[in-house]
Amino acid sequence: YHLPQSVLAAVIMMAVIGLINVSGFIHAYKAQKYDGIISIISFIATLAFAPHLDKGIMIGVALSISIFLYKSMKPKISLLARHEDESLRCLETHGLQECEHIAMVQFEGTLFFANSSYLADSIRSIIERKKDLKHIILVANGINEMDASGEETLSLLVDRVRSAGIDISFSGVNESVMKVIKRTHLLEKIGYDHIYNTSDNAIRKIYSAAHKGAPEKECPLMAVCKI
Repeated sequence: YHLPQSVLAAVIMMAVIGLINVSGFIHAYKAQKYDGIISIISFIATLAFAPHLDKGIMIGVALSISIFLYKSMKPKISLLARHEDESLRCLETHGLQECEHIAMVQFEGTLFFANSSYLADSIRSIIERKKDLKHIILVANGINEMDASGEETLSLLVDRVRSAGIDISFSGVNESVMKVIKRTHLLEKIGYDHIYNTSDNAIRKIYSAAHKGAPEKECPLMAVCKI
């Protein structure tokens, strides 16, 4: 009671300053930029709405959920080519050339109702852009789960791609996704001979037929070709 308000304010401020974890903001930003930005916005909002701290926290929760939904609806879809370490990597990230006759398309994430149309649209744009395309290999290593909408999209995708005179195969399909494909009889439509355990096996089997009569001297799927 006898302490001046300035002294009490200093005690509270020192206690609060100790709670501010600056290194946590920096670590979150380095890990994922949007995580760091959300943490800073949440911190500022909490200060702005004080003493109603719950409003600032709810803003942070809402932003996190929004980012999660956006990433789920638009997962990463990459075109792959041969890297210097002999693995297949994203050609856009590493500045690699793409094969004109085979498209290695990698989908990363759960294939479900919210993003299945995004995969179909991406495949359609690849077909429209690559006039000499003969075969699409969907690299399914990153597809950990698939619902009925995802299965239906794959079924329609197989029909549309093959009706356009282009063949389609799958590589690296995991057990959980394969069970869905078998239960819905999609495997019969795709063809047992169009399912490969690895991407390299798929390339070896498909390469000759896809490049028959092609003028391509060096294929970016077999050798490193920089842009």
